[in-house]
Amino acid sequence: MDVTALKKEAKSKKTLASRLLVLAKTSDPTVQYAVAANPNAPVAALEYLSGHGKWTILKAVALNPNVSHVILEKLATHKQNSVCVAVAESKSISVQLLEQLARHPDSDVRRAVIKNDNCTDALYTKLSQDPDSSVRFDVGIRVFCSVTILEKLAYDTDKYVRGIAGSNSSIPIKELRLLATDPEAIVRSWIVQNLRQHGEVKLLQALALDPEPEVRLEIAKLFMWNNQLHEHLIVDPDQKVRECLAEHDELPQTMMLILAKDSSDEVREKIASRDDLSKAVFEVLIKDSNPEIRRTLAYSKTTATAAWVLEKLAIDPDKNVRWQVAYNGNTPDATLKKLLHDPNQEVRETATETLNRTWR
Repeated sequence: MDVTALKKEAKSKKTLASRLLVLAKTSDPTVQYAVAANPNAPVAALEYLSGHGKWTILKAVALNPNVSHVILEKLATHKQNSVCVAVAESKSISVQLLEQLARHPDSDVRRAVIKNDNCTDALYTKLSQDPDSSVRFDVGIRVFCSVTILEKLAYDTDKYVRGIAGSNSSIPIKELRLLATDPEAIVRSWIVQNLRQHGEVKLLQALALDPEPEVRLEIAKLFMWNNQLHEHLIVDPDQKVRECLAEHDELPQTMMLILAKDSSDEVREKIASRDDLSKAVFEVLIKDSNPEIRRTLAYSKTTATAAWVLEKLAIDPDKNVRWQVAYNGNTPDATLKKLLHDPNQEVRETATETLNRTWR
């Protein structure tokens, strides 16, 4: 039997355990890997494969749901760290073995311990004091991290650890308020959503005036519009902040009109692509100096562009704008018929095609 057929047999969940044991002893590593990854592989096959030299096979053995504690103990001392990571990720691992791996010299192994559902509070506490900040970070990101641990991580020397602790929904309000004044902008930005959840309006107002744009950007991302937080950001010096507001679901028409006159093409284009533009905003953007923004107005959107807008854009000096009007399935027949006489051949042809569409 060729290797392809053997591999297919080794992968199949219908293959008998006795046959999988035979396949585990073949000379081809791809077949052996398929056995190691098969959830129906018997312990005997996994025991045989645990003596293999290929790391990929050993990792598959460690992650197999049928792996025994004896095999995991053996693999936990392997010189290749990636094998030890797989052991730490195993759903079959014991708490005792997790405790052993929590002392492993490689931080990736210790991080894998944190992510294992069998990890205990005692281990979380131990690893929250790990010398490697990436390990402490992974402790802080755990949804059910204890309050005691988060209280300590809020004072961590590493800004990313403090930031992730501050973004954790379980962090006490005292520490959250402390982090709102953290010297590092990344910490202040990461806690914005958590402050909103706790209704800390005054702290959010302070952060809306933060000197760092990455913090103000997080305020702009808040999905509920709040004049006290968002209104002054409409003229924020940072373009990314204004771009974010231009896409805000609850952006008021008055603010939309301001952004329609923004100095940034990117900001105005995001306004032009919205479905909820008022007549006043349309009138501003129809006259925009950038033809790509005028063309954006003519795109077929969720809400059909008003007929009067398409009619005006049909006589735009830019041929690409007129072509977009001709292509728009919502363009009225009367406007399309005018475009049949457009000076540009491509526009005329597109108008003809649109008029002939059966679904119109």
